[in-house]
Amino acid sequence: MNEQQVKCLIGLSLVNGLGAARIMRLMEAFPDLNRVFKAEERQLLQIPGVGKATAAAISRFGDWQEVDRILSVTEHTDAWLLTIDDEHYPKRLRHIYDPPLLLWGRGDVSALSRPGIAVIGTRKPTVYGRARGQQFSRDIAGAGLSVISGLAYGVDTLAHAAALDAGGVTVAVLGSGIDRVYPSANRALADKIATNRGAVISEFAPGTKPDRENFPVRNRVVSGLSYGALVVESATTGGSMITAYSALDQGREVFAIPHDITNEAGSGGNTLIKKGHAKLTMCLQDILEELRLPDEFLGSIKPETQPSAPDLFGQTTVISPDTKPEPKPQPLKWKTLKDISSRDDLRQLCQAMEDQVWHIDDLAEKLNKPGHLLLVALLELEMMGCVKASSGKRFQLV
Repeated sequence: MNEQQVKCLIGLSLVNGLGAARIMRLMEAFPDLNRVFKAEERQLLQIPGVGKATAAAISRFGDWQEVDRILSVTEHTDAWLLTIDDEHYPKRLRHIYDPPLLLWGRGDVSALSRPGIAVIGTRKPTVYGRARGQQFSRDIAGAGLSVISGLAYGVDTLAHAAALDAGGVTVAVLGSGIDRVYPSANRALADKIATNRGAVISEFAPGTKPDRENFPVRNRVVSGLSYGALVVESATTGGSMITAYSALDQGREVFAIPHDITNEAGSGGNTLIKKGHAKLTMCLQDILEELRLPDEFLGSIKPETQPSAPDLFGQTTVISPDTKPEPKPQPLKWKTLKDISSRDDLRQLCQAMEDQVWHIDDLAEKLNKPGHLLLVALLELEMMGCVKASSGKRFQLV
């Protein structure tokens, strides 16, 4: 893709509510992207998924100064930029639903195509979570696989650091622009990743702040790059569970390290195991056997020993015989969501779905929202028990 085409692609990415799926349809209809901005609205309306509001937004677009700024910052931060049709764009990521059309990065671009495992978990791990996260990250890196994570505090940070300590390769996926490493305390770690055969990447344009809504979106990239996702330690809600469900949606394997059943910190992984969504994982061999990786990876693994009982959870919790099990939570109807959440976006999505089955592309057109943003929201609702997913990216309220 030449420079002018790249500029047009960045311009389309700045059109509010457009999203990758509809941009790709525009790319198919207009191989010369310059024509998209010169097309009449009636021509744009012929593209599936492009409604009146979107067509009008494309026709009105004129923020080319912002496009030039983005390219200038990219150059001055010594970053590279991949478009989805670039030969170096990772194939596994290209085939997920609504993949990033643009990837900014620093470091070794070949790290993105290396077989890897996403290592995910809470920002506030327990002593047990830290120990297991470091152990598995070292073992994964030692096997020749990359460790993929999000450079956040907690499990992400220790996973990247452990992979580097093992002499391995790690990939960090940001929820901010490539020039705005977040948290700032991890800038040195990001530099170390980029200069040691790894890569730091972002789908967000340079200058993008680490806004809260960016992180659930970037999680699909963490899982999309991987062969499988390992849940080290997580509660039943939060970013790690969104990543796990994204991995399942993308056809990736999901693994979870078992946790003390009396500790809420590990309830997410335990729940995934209980539901059959994740494989109970006690050693690296459990991961390697499930993925059926080439012998070159299997041959480098040293025999492992299972952790002894005292080391598994760090302490023993005594439960009184009189203790009654807590009642099993019931699925939440969407109408009760307003009573437990301040999330207007989730309530609006539920109201738009009403009582019918929706394909995600149809919802994206109705709400004029990018598909990858809706997918994150739908996965959250599925975890809450408000939405049921079926094959073919179809969803309905329960």
